[in-house]
Amino acid sequence: MSEQNLDKLIDGLADDLAPVKPLAHPFIRILPFFAIALLYVAALVFFVGLRPDIGNKFADASWMMETFLMGFIAISAGIASVFLSVPDMRGEKWVIAPPLTTLGIFAVWSTFRAMSEGLHMPVLNMDHCMGEGVFMAAVPMTMLIFMIKSGATTMPRLTCFMNILAAGALGYIGLRFTCIMDTVGHATVSHLVPYVLIGALLGIAAKKLYKW
Repeated sequence: MSEQNLDKLIDGLADDLAPVKPLAHPFIRILPFFAIALLYVAALVFFVGLRPDIGNKFADASWMMETFLMGFIAISAGIASVFLSVPDMRGEKWVIAPPLTTLGIFAVWSTFRAMSEGLHMPVLNMDHCMGEGVFMAAVPMTMLIFMIKSGATTMPRLTCFMNILAAGALGYIGLRFTCIMDTVGHATVSHLVPYVLIGALLGIAAKKLYKW
């Protein structure tokens, strides 16, 4: 193909293209999400009501460890989500490792706690924690979905997983500030199961949800 014909081909392919604004760096894009999501969860916590022993919990090493792990998962999974909205993740594929590693640490730590408590799992039923947890994660999850849709992820299911990790971790932290039940069994059934179910549904619809 001659250079003149190549130029005509390029012009023909580009005729209908409109200029677009490049996406900001993921670290810049995620900042408004964290600011709004934290304010939203904090507002719901105060609306529901702080647990009466919240002051003592800041001296509880187990409670602080749980909160720290979930906080790190929320931050790292949120960052991974916006990197995943770029087809090549800007070459930073390592960003999915921190939330997955921390989730593994949380799972192992919770297992040891459950063993020390006697592995008691309550019956699954709808309680106020489930409803409050869903509300706490709803806005952060919706924000992440719209944020990711402004990009073009090539890994929709992994992206959905990171989305629910980030939003679910924020909701989980909110519930730890309102719910006085500290057992692993209650936290698993009433605080985590709703997010697992929501994540499963989003995972099934991931390819359509994040369709280019």
